[in-house]
Parts: sequence; C-alpha cells; structure tokens
Amino acid sequence: MQLQQISVDILKQLITVSDQLHDEDFRQPLDILSQNSIGKHIRHIVEFYDLMMVGNTSGSVDYDKRSHDKVLEENRILAVEKMNTLAQEIISVKEDRAITMTANYSLKEYDPLNISTTLFRELQYNIEHAVHHMAIIKIALLSNFPSVEIPANFGIAHSTIKYQRDSECAQ
Repeated sequence: MQLQQISVDILKQLITVSDQLHDEDFRQPLDILSQNSIGKHIRHIVEFYDLMMVGNTSGSVDYDKRSHDKVLEENRILAVEKMNTLAQEIISVKEDRAITMTANYSLKEYDPLNISTTLFRELQYNIEHAVHHMAIIKIALLSNFPSVEIPANFGIAHSTIKYQRDSECAQ
C-alpha cells in the first residue's frame, strides 16, 4: 500500500497547487518552462498515471500513446477532477500483477520493444516521474506565482526526504 498512498499524496499535492492557481495561470506559457505551462506538466503526469491504470486492466501499457489532451492541460477544474478520480483508482489497487510495457526508441521506424514489468514497478516509476515534473513545476511556481503555498516536500524524492531526515537525526 506504500506505493499507492505515495501516489495519492502526490496527486493531492498537485491538486493543492492547482486549486490555488487562476485558470489563466494554469495554462499560461512561461518563459522559465520554455513556453510550456504548469497545466502541461500536470497533464503529462496525469496521462502517465492514467495509462498505467489502463494497463492494470488491459495487461499492457505504452506511455508513447498519450493523448496530449489540450483540454486537460488548459482546464484546471477538469485536471483536478481527473486527479481525484485517479487517486481513487490507485488507492483501490490491492495487488501487483504482470504487465507488458511497450516502448519505441527508434526515430526512423516503429520498432517497439516489449518489456515485462509489473503494476507496482510502473507505479514506482510514475512516482519518480511525477516528482521530477513537480520539481520543475516548483521552479515555475517560485518564479512566477510566489503567493502559491507549495506543500512541504513538493517535488522532492522520498529517498532525499529520508536522507535529509536521517542526516539531521545523526547530528
């Protein structure tokens, strides 16, 4: 249940930040993000989690098949609703299962690799992926929206949090 709870916590942190932004702030292209928006980064995280949950049902996941849903990256309310739905789906997962991940790294042709993995391994990957994008979002928030209250440990890997905590205890 650790992986599920951490993922739900991540989604709730993203919701907390999204709820503090105005709609135009959510979708605004920002120089610090190379003209991408906070909404684009959130959409990206959401689509990865969503494809993973589809893979839980179908037995296969292909992260290259993201829809790049423009509505999701521009509509803050819809993004929050989708994150709430994903949180409910993720927390309801009770056991690991085998999944095949498909990935295509060829730039010339469609030459997919099929990789054996599991739902929990993909859940762990999605946690690290989300934290990476949250760190980028945090930079944009600090730079462009200083009034947004950023949750503690937003965009910080759990291993870093534990390392910092253990280092403080040792002193």
